[in-house]
Order: sequence, then structure tokens, then C-alpha cells
Amino acid sequence: MPMTSSADLTVDGGRTAGVSDPLTVTVAGDKSVSHRALLAALLPGAPELLTVRRANLGGAVRALLPAMRALGVAVDVSGDTLVVRRGAAPVPQPVRPHSGVVAWPEDAPYLQTEGSSAAARLLLGILAGTGLRAVVDGDEVLRHRPMDWLVDPLRVLGADIEYLGEPGRLPVLVAGSVHRPGRVDLAVGSAQARSGVLLAAVAAGLPVALRHPVRSRDHTERMLAAFGARLTESDGEVAHQGGDCVVPPVVDVPTDPSLAAYPVAAHLLWGHGGELRVPDVCLNPTRLGFFDVLRTAGADISYEGRGTTTGGEPVGTLVARGGLGRVRRVRVDQPAVLHALIDEVPLLAAVAATLPGESWIGCAEELRFKETDRIATTAGMLDAFGADVAAVDDGLLIRGGAPLRTGEVPAFEDHRIAMAAATLAVSLPGRTTVSGGACHRTSFPDFADVQRAVGARICEDTTS
Repeated sequence: MPMTSSADLTVDGGRTAGVSDPLTVTVAGDKSVSHRALLAALLPGAPELLTVRRANLGGAVRALLPAMRALGVAVDVSGDTLVVRRGAAPVPQPVRPHSGVVAWPEDAPYLQTEGSSAAARLLLGILAGTGLRAVVDGDEVLRHRPMDWLVDPLRVLGADIEYLGEPGRLPVLVAGSVHRPGRVDLAVGSAQARSGVLLAAVAAGLPVALRHPVRSRDHTERMLAAFGARLTESDGEVAHQGGDCVVPPVVDVPTDPSLAAYPVAAHLLWGHGGELRVPDVCLNPTRLGFFDVLRTAGADISYEGRGTTTGGEPVGTLVARGGLGRVRRVRVDQPAVLHALIDEVPLLAAVAATLPGESWIGCAEELRFKETDRIATTAGMLDAFGADVAAVDDGLLIRGGAPLRTGEVPAFEDHRIAMAAATLAVSLPGRTTVSGGACHRTSFPDFADVQRAVGARICEDTTS
């Protein structure tokens, strides 16, 4: 088991008595939308003062704040509200040593994004569009994750981007902006890569057509269109027609469906009946794969009361009733479905381990390049519970019905693995220790509080 730096989570199985019915819980804002709303302050059409309400303030979004300040954009945090002001004095970040870099460019701000791939990739796109010269870097884990998915198409559009260490990896120097209109092809279905190119095109006012192999989350397209960007979409392609966009002074962030999945899964795993409601959830179809797969398999999940945010996102109330008694197995064998639940794969696999029948989660090669190799770490986490799971090149095969046990389960310092393990543990008799499980703060600082609100007995072990 790997060494961990985060505190452990301790979970005692079973649901506390006295949980109300129907039960309503509030979940943090969407991480993906929070990143994009914050970076919108760097677009040419942004106001001097931008307010982002109900932002997700987990570690992944907070990783972007020092980088923004180093670019002369002040960011003040008040509760879950970010107040972003342009034209402030830059606050330099300390440079993290790198054995492969002989000398850092002295005339470029150094932007450290820690372990957040979204922060790094979206920031690269904004820089390449605005022509802001800067170095983008990450922690030791992020330095090993691929960046060529984004850098190559940006170079096709004329951007001057230099790898300062290993080719295809951070750190990189963005030295010149995109300036050639045209068509580019993405090698992967990553929403981060597609979003980086689109942000560059819109920031530069550049006509660009972008071919992509699979439909994945489209928060960037929705937000830019809501801001007035001239976007058109067809099968496998999104195009920016050129011109400006105008960022409104206030952007509202909807509840994160990836985070809502954890209390919903706990509610369904207990199967005690009753109704759980999560309001203001982002109902973007490219984010609802976890719920839609379970709905197709027989779970009673519905969406009510739809509206739209200032960032162009559909929102409403997510409702889960009853348990998983009618669900026999789950199956994911289409790339678009996989991308609609890509962050919830560990959780869906954990739920599948409790179901009778053989479940399959495929088309998931991209998971090899997340914070961890999530195919391998999901399998390792479930194996610690005693589940019958096999990891293959592009997915996971879970044979449900094997007796599951409690005990010590690794989180592999991956927030998604940690939260999936803790959620599965609430349905099992006995005590489970999720080692390093407090890494959930990366995306869901209030994870334990929300799970306790729906009846879980979970706490952070401050003695570890």
C-alpha cells in the first residue's frame, strides 16, 4: 500500500436513526464550471470586477488562485464567493525546482497549478489566446501527465509554446499567441484539451474549427455561448466564427453532479426507501452519465424543476427514491456515456460490486492518465473490499455478488478513489479505514459533512 500524506477517513457501516423523509442536502458548486468562470476574468471581454457565486473551493480550484494573482488578477474569497479584480499588482509565485530545467525564463511569470490538470490546461489555452507570456507548471504528479493533447493543436494555430523539461509535459513556456485561423483535430476526447483550444480561439477572436473524436463535457461551449461567442456545432466538430464575447459581472455556478453522486449512491446503497433531493444540480447531459446509467438499469432517479444559469448551464433538482433492489448490473460501452461519468467511474464500479450479475465499464483508456491510473487504483480499492474485479486496458469488469468485507482500504491519494471507498463502506457492517481518505478536499471539502447529513457515520482520523 502506498504511503499517504492525507489523514484517514473512518467509516462505520449503517445509517444513523432519525433521518428525515424526504431529505434534502446541499452540495458544493461544480468544479469544472468554477475553473472556467474564474478564468473568464482573463478574457478580453471581461469586466474589471467579476463575481463568481457558489464556487467550488476545493484544492483543485484553489490551485488556480495563486497563478491568477501572479498574472495581476486579485482574487478575494468570501464563503463560496470569489471576487476577481483585474489590474492588481502581480504577486509572484516561488519557482519549484526541476532537474530538467537549466534556467527558468526571468521575463515570464511563473504559474504553479499544483496537481490540477484542468487549471493547467485551461490556463494554457487562455495564455495562448491572449498572448500573455508565462510559464505554466504543476506538482511532481502533474508534471508526468500529458500536455501534448493541447499543445500540439495550439501550435497548429500558431502559438509559440516551448517545453522546458520533458517533451509533452509540464513545465511549458507560452511565448506567443495563436494567430492562424483554420481547422485542428484533437487526438483525444478530453474536454480539457477541447476547452483549451476554444478558450484560445475566443480570447484571440480567431476563427477556428475543432474536430473531436467523442462528445465530452461541454461547459466551455455553453459558457462562451452565453457570453456571446459565435459558436456553431455539428457532429464531431465545434467552430468559433471569430469576434468578441462579453463576460457578465456575475457568474453563478450550479451544484456539481459529480459530487451529488456520492450522497445519492449512499442513499441507494442503504436501500431503506424514502426520498433524497439535491437542489440546483447541473443537469448538463454531458455530466449525468452516472445517474443515467443507473436509471437505465432500474434505479428510481429523476430530474425536476429545470432552469438555466448565467453561464448557460441547465439546473434542477436531482431526486433519488428507494434503493437498488431492481438493479442487476450496469454497462458502459459507448465513449460518450463514459465521458458523461468519467469522474464517477470509481463510484459506479463500487456500486456495481454490490449488484448481482456482471458489470462492465469500458472505453476508459483516458482514466490511465488521471491523478492516478484510475483503472488500476479503482481495481485496487475494490480488491481491498474483497470484490471480484478485473482491470483491462480500457476498463473494468466487475462480477457482483462476492461477499464484501470491511478493514483498511487504500485511497492512493486520489480524491475520487477515497470518496468512492468511503461511500461503499457506509453500506457494509463493521468499520472501514480509508487510508489517506482526507484527500477528498481536492474536489469536495464538505464530503464527510454531506454524507453525515444523509445518515453516514464517517469521520476524519486526526490522529493519523
